[in-house]
Amino acid sequence: MATINPFTVDEERENPFEAPEERPSANNPWGTAPSSSHSRQASSNPYAGKSIRELDLEKREAEVRLKEAQIAEREKQLNAFQIPNWPKFRPMIYHDIEKDIPEGGRWLVKRVYWAWYLAVLVYFVNAIAAFSLLVTKGEAGGATFGLALIIFLIGTPVSFVFWYRPLYNGVKQDSSISFFFFYFNYGFHLGVAALFAVGIPGWGGCGVILALSQLGKNVPSGVLCAISAGLFIFECVYGLWQIKNATVYFRSKGMSAQQARNQAVAGFAGSKVGKELAGQAVKTAVADMRR
Repeated sequence: MATINPFTVDEERENPFEAPEERPSANNPWGTAPSSSHSRQASSNPYAGKSIRELDLEKREAEVRLKEAQIAEREKQLNAFQIPNWPKFRPMIYHDIEKDIPEGGRWLVKRVYWAWYLAVLVYFVNAIAAFSLLVTKGEAGGATFGLALIIFLIGTPVSFVFWYRPLYNGVKQDSSISFFFFYFNYGFHLGVAALFAVGIPGWGGCGVILALSQLGKNVPSGVLCAISAGLFIFECVYGLWQIKNATVYFRSKGMSAQQARNQAVAGFAGSKVGKELAGQAVKTAVADMRR
């Protein structure tokens, strides 16, 4: 049996004080194992093991993504400046309920849009009834027709801008302050419509009083005034219904009077006048501190 001398050094044995990466591997004929850092570098290289065709495909995909991003940015810029499309006979503004308004609010905007058409119809019928007063020499026919004609010509665009458009923008942008503009202006409009439904002579509205007066003098003119009075009353009822619908939608979106105040303050602060006042206040404060 062979004896082992503990004091002899076996060169083939592993030296326990050698670094692991410096120890020779039995399976490596070159004596040293490749460094682990080299293997990590090889594995972290994204192009390692890829053919030229794969690299070319990746390059093309990156170019396609870049072009798509550029097209999306261009479309965004084009949408910021929308081409006027309303009214059809002479486009002056952009108006598209299907594209601008979220699906959940289209029903409300469409109903108020029809309320505006109803207002235009009422203005027109009222002007015709007032003209019949002028022709038949009814009570205060001249003054009534003059005011009715002015109301029709001016009230049509004013109503669109001052109460329909605020609701349109309020639903589009979830703007609380736009809803408050709508409430105030549309409420004022319905109040005037109720006054016209009464039909006080010389006030511009062919309502109940003028209809009853004309029925005893000139039946066709009285019928026109009665139709005008009925349309004014119907407009008031329909308008109150739309205010109720707008309130339901307003609350369902979590909008509030506090949000409207905050938006009003932010809008004023961002305006030219607000910036000038803020700058003047800063200058005044600095001057007071130096004294």
